[in-house]
This record gives sequence, structure tokens and C-alpha cells, in this order.
Amino acid sequence: MRVFKQVSYVQIQTGWQTYIFPVYGGFMRYKLLKTRTELEQAKENCVRQGWKMTNATSLVNKMNKIAR
Repeated sequence: MRVFKQVSYVQIQTGWQTYIFPVYGGFMRYKLLKTRTELEQAKENCVRQGWKMTNATSLVNKMNKIAR
């Protein structure tokens, strides 16, 4: 499977859920990061590999409010 070089993460009760974006569209749940240290390490790795990493928490919260 081919994916765009982009990862988004959303803060949830148990940590941060990451998502990747396949070239054919949509998104896929990727990995649950349970500590802030894991999140920071993932950010560093993404930058080092040339991937874009985006915090989508506020956007998801806004979308959830609109949907209610």
C-alpha cells in the first residue's frame, strides 16, 4: 500500500491515536502512543524521515461539536 508522507494524531483518554493517509484516499488508524515521550519520539522520527506530522485534536473536537 502506498501512503502520503503524512501522519496526524488525535489526543484521546489513553494517549494519542495516529493516522496515516493512503494515496487512494481516506485514512487508516496506525498506532496508539501511550506516553508523551512516545509522541515526541514519533514527531522526531517523522521529521527526520521527511514526513509531515499534524496535531488534529482541535479540528476533530470542532467537528464533533458541529455533528452533535
